[in-house]
Amino acid sequence: MTHSWTHLSCWSTSAGPLPAPLSGKQAFWDKLGLQNDRALIEDSFAEPSQKARFFASVAPHSGDWLLAFPIASCGLRLDDKAVRVAVGMRLGLALCASHSYPCGGQVDAQGLHAMVCKKAPGRIARHQVLNDIIWRSLGSASIPATKEPSGLVRQDGKRPGGLTLIPWQDGKSLAWNVAVVSTLAQSFVDRAATGVGMVVEWAAERKLIKYTNLPTNLIFQPIAVEKLASM
Repeated sequence: MTHSWTHLSCWSTSAGPLPAPLSGKQAFWDKLGLQNDRALIEDSFAEPSQKARFFASVAPHSGDWLLAFPIASCGLRLDDKAVRVAVGMRLGLALCASHSYPCGGQVDAQGLHAMVCKKAPGRIARHQVLNDIIWRSLGSASIPATKEPSGLVRQDGKRPGGLTLIPWQDGKSLAWNVAVVSTLAQSFVDRAATGVGMVVEWAAERKLIKYTNLPTNLIFQPIAVEKLASM
């Protein structure tokens, strides 16, 4: 019994006051130490980008890509270069040598400018891939849909990413549009450093405002994705 109280006293000193009743489950004891470790990490942040990366790492599903089976035929296998960049961005590591970009901007060692520049190669293609995933998912559920339909907003010609050709809910078809935002972009990093999912929520709200003029017989759903975090 003496040894038990000694161990509890030591644990209380390192983890803080122990709540009652005490549990016999290992997860209970691990949680106390993990909470303290998290507090120490958060207190060590000196820059908004460090906070933004941390909040991105704890966002729901942000680490699901690590759990995907690397099946090449399903497009789930990342090559070594992609894994190096993905891990390096999340840890804030140097990914390349500093150099000038075609737009005239400067790419730092972390390669951030290349992730946000409008002249970056493949930028539009990646956006179209996300839109295609949604379209194919609807098709798998036997919901016919078309991509980028024209004529829905006659005032300014805006086209959403897609539209279901049959009713989705309450007799209304579903229109959607994809937005991709960079967690560490200069215009977003301060917002991203304030909490989990702050940038992606802001992006979704922007899309809702943009498409307020859609016909009332449609339901609009924004689909926003952060490059380091959640949807």
